[in-house]
Amino acid sequence: MSAILRVEFPWGKYHATEWGRNVNEGQPEWPPSPWRILRALFATWKTRCGHLSAEDVETALSQLARPPKLHLPAMRPAHLRHYMPQLGHRSVGKRNTTLTFDPFAVIDPQVPIYIEWDVDLAEGPTAALGEVAAALSYLGRSESICKTVLVPEVEHTAPEIWQPAGPDGPVDAEVLCPQQPFKLSDLLRSPDTVRKNGRITPPGSHFVPYTRADQAQSAPSAADWRPSYAAVRLVVHPRPRPTIANAVVVGELLRRAALKKHSVPSETLSGKQPSGDRNRGRHEHAHYLSLVPDHRLDAGTPIDSLVVWAPGRLNGDEFAALARVKWLRAGRSASGVPDIAVAVAAFGEIEEVAPEIVGPSPTWISRTPFVPGRHRQKLSWEDHVQVEIARELSVYRDLPVPTSVSVLDGDSRQYRRRRLPPKETIGGSRRAALVEIKFKHPVRGPIILGSMSHFGLGLFLPTDSESSRV
Repeated sequence: MSAILRVEFPWGKYHATEWGRNVNEGQPEWPPSPWRILRALFATWKTRCGHLSAEDVETALSQLARPPKLHLPAMRPAHLRHYMPQLGHRSVGKRNTTLTFDPFAVIDPQVPIYIEWDVDLAEGPTAALGEVAAALSYLGRSESICKTVLVPEVEHTAPEIWQPAGPDGPVDAEVLCPQQPFKLSDLLRSPDTVRKNGRITPPGSHFVPYTRADQAQSAPSAADWRPSYAAVRLVVHPRPRPTIANAVVVGELLRRAALKKHSVPSETLSGKQPSGDRNRGRHEHAHYLSLVPDHRLDAGTPIDSLVVWAPGRLNGDEFAALARVKWLRAGRSASGVPDIAVAVAAFGEIEEVAPEIVGPSPTWISRTPFVPGRHRQKLSWEDHVQVEIARELSVYRDLPVPTSVSVLDGDSRQYRRRRLPPKETIGGSRRAALVEIKFKHPVRGPIILGSMSHFGLGLFLPTDSESSRV
């Protein structure tokens, strides 16, 4: 029998300093030490789960006081530098600061870690351990936000397995573990108390040699792994703000700024192949979307945030380029559009970054006008819109054929329908429509269709979901 904890780090970072090391060495603790894990579970019990039976919790923690097997993703060390003001920083002429490092391990946020103890817990201690684990909100320093759950088995094959080394086996790391006989009171000793007593490690603990086994040759190494992101959200400074009528201008300005910051060609950010030709694939490159608060539908609503959504995902360099964008400056090329200050507010999966455009919902309505991507032949305008929406839903979004497509009353001419000069002039404005789409069953978005959809036109919002009320 085994007790297995699955720990997910949604931010892809584990902040902790190994016992016996100084934080300014810049080296994060890896693998996570069982001693730290037990301390975190004990603290969570005392601060969040005081209603649990002390006997059950103490029994569970005592049985976990042995070296576990660790199933871990690949890791890359990193650190931040903070210049902390000293006590006299408010005094005239004194501006001294102290450099402090924040070391952390960078891991794939989609790959959980598993901590596996070879123990047989009774029903009561198992239930208590499960409740304490579910209440554990971070591991290590408070920046290491985590989601923890007690599971019956290891659900995914991890790139690395760490386990205690045999007498003659190789040693890849020394990991701080509880020592037998184990006393829960030893977990209460803080690092400051340990150092004041002239010790490197807390009483009741010792370093255990661990060895690492790579699970597969094809598993990504720590040096090769790079994070990727489906979406990035930027907030817009409240004064002044452009209106949603100018979504195309704002989208193009953000695209230009991102490409300038990236400095080298990027097919994802630009939508162009290395040859310079347009990417005519399945619209996997970046969409630059403008959003407004409260799902307001009038063209004069100010934009409060921007979302860059790339179904094919942004790599770390492309995300970094977007993070360096601070201003969008239209200049004289777009009258009525002010200079816009922006800053990154969120990044990750589109469901987390912009839930208000994801749904699911059976009914979707235009936030910005839909512009058909092909010329109308012998069909009426309404029929042409219906045919083009059904085609794009199937070809580019893998969504079912809608039960109805209705052209709504409303003046789409209030919205800008051309890109900035010299790319296009006022004669390049396209005919557009405000549309309502209905499906037989709720579908998930985002739904962004038509010409210039990568600059913010053709964005639809769900009308019958919780996310539509965010």
